[in-house]
Amino acid sequence: MRSWWLAVAAAALLACATVAQADIQLQLRFGGQILDPKVKPDFTCYSYTLNRWVGCRVQKSDAPGAYLLETLEPGKYQMHVSIDENPANPRRFPGDYEAQLSFEVTATGPERLVVDLARLIHLTRPGDNARAIEGMLTSCTKQPQFDTPRYSWGPTATVDFAWDPIAPGAEYRYTLVARTCGQAGAGRDILSEQTTETTAALSVPPTTDGEYYVFRVEAWKDDRLVGDLYTHDGGAHSWNYRFRVRNASLPRWAYLAAGAGLVVLLLGARWLFGTIDSEGRRRRVRRLGRGAIAVLVIAVVAGAGYHYFRERQQRIVESERAKLEGERQARQREFIAAFVSAAPRPDWWDGVETPYRVDDLGDLLAAWQGYPRGDDGRGERHFFKAAYQGILDHPDDPQVVATAIGLLHWVVRDYPFRLELARFGYERYFGHRGRTDNCANCMVGDTSQGLVQNLSQLLTAAGRFDEAIAVCRRLIDERGTEVSPYKLAETWNQMAWAYWHKGEHSRAMSIVKDALARYGGTVRAGELKRTLSRFQAELERASAKPE
Repeated sequence: MRSWWLAVAAAALLACATVAQADIQLQLRFGGQILDPKVKPDFTCYSYTLNRWVGCRVQKSDAPGAYLLETLEPGKYQMHVSIDENPANPRRFPGDYEAQLSFEVTATGPERLVVDLARLIHLTRPGDNARAIEGMLTSCTKQPQFDTPRYSWGPTATVDFAWDPIAPGAEYRYTLVARTCGQAGAGRDILSEQTTETTAALSVPPTTDGEYYVFRVEAWKDDRLVGDLYTHDGGAHSWNYRFRVRNASLPRWAYLAAGAGLVVLLLGARWLFGTIDSEGRRRRVRRLGRGAIAVLVIAVVAGAGYHYFRERQQRIVESERAKLEGERQARQREFIAAFVSAAPRPDWWDGVETPYRVDDLGDLLAAWQGYPRGDDGRGERHFFKAAYQGILDHPDDPQVVATAIGLLHWVVRDYPFRLELARFGYERYFGHRGRTDNCANCMVGDTSQGLVQNLSQLLTAAGRFDEAIAVCRRLIDERGTEVSPYKLAETWNQMAWAYWHKGEHSRAMSIVKDALARYGGTVRAGELKRTLSRFQAELERASAKPE
């Protein structure tokens, strides 16, 4: 009897273990209907229990919109699902799908998860979020600005918003909040409305100093979120559109002053003409007429002279501008020729049509963050061509060029001129001062550090160890105070590896230990520790070998 109960208990435990180890069924939906996307979704998971991102292994099932999530360790999670459904732009742009799903894994479940996705709304007015909107998220002073009418007693600006429809019968809920620059928080509520139309005209007063407006719109259908707004700017991104309103109206005292002046003018005319006889009025009118003619002649002569002077000055300015433009174009031609000579277009260039366009840093970083991964290199080639063409189109924009050269190092690894490209970036942009408004922990030398890091890695791989060490040392000595500590830790680590491959093992060990003492408190501490462990293990293996 006892053995029978033991068998039942064992079977029950086995069943529980089987359930706990079973894959979790995932189903994607949009608007309550099964969604079978054209491209492979991107799944990422965050563990609240471990307070870090963890691997999400998801496989496609046979049914439309169905997937299998390999069971995670028990705990609370949030899953982020992103689908680059619109191939005409990078991921997380209008037409793509996004979703966040919180769930808990226990010993018995869940067996099934349903992910309701929202499609990203395409805002067409007052700005187009199909491209990065420069300055909107990264700077209070560069946000889109709208002026109140010149003549308005109670100054307000009408800002027209419009967006593409998400789904038939959807309801659009939009809010407007006023926030203070540089301060976190919900802000001051201005309005909250809903409409079935795809437009909204907002009449809003001027923003105060250090304040801006935040507009957000969502699409809902059958109590489900089916559409959401997402915007980009210089590597930053958010779920809203931000703008300011400037008071360009005449102040109220100007109207009062004009009215008072008119009253004084009327009273003066009455005094001038109302207390004398008709003959006297005629004499005064004749004198006023002669005076007016004299004033008119003087005004015409002065106006003609001023017009001649302005035209002459304009010709001088235009001549100088043409000279400067000619010099600028000559510099651009020289730069492009040098760049193409150092890093020629790859052989596959004409056979690839990239959907991305790079006109500023925001476009570049949006393409970098959003090009497709894991597609046999097609997405990498799209990004490579867009970034390369951005360099050719905007050679006088150092933010675009320096950043693009740094990022090109990480794609299309079979590009045969990677070393020459890295050398070009290092020589031209070693002293570059990168933007920091789009990165909370960045410093102005971080972009140059990336160029140095790339070049040193390639020189080390080519066996040119002394050159690899020299470029790292130059960065540390000349720009160390302008580079973020965690980026400097990368440089020290790379220099240690160059010494190691050169055969100077003691020097390599000394450098990595010094780096740990300096930067052991940064996010690169783990990488430095792994390098030190690797060095120690290899030295131990070498010493253990028989003579």
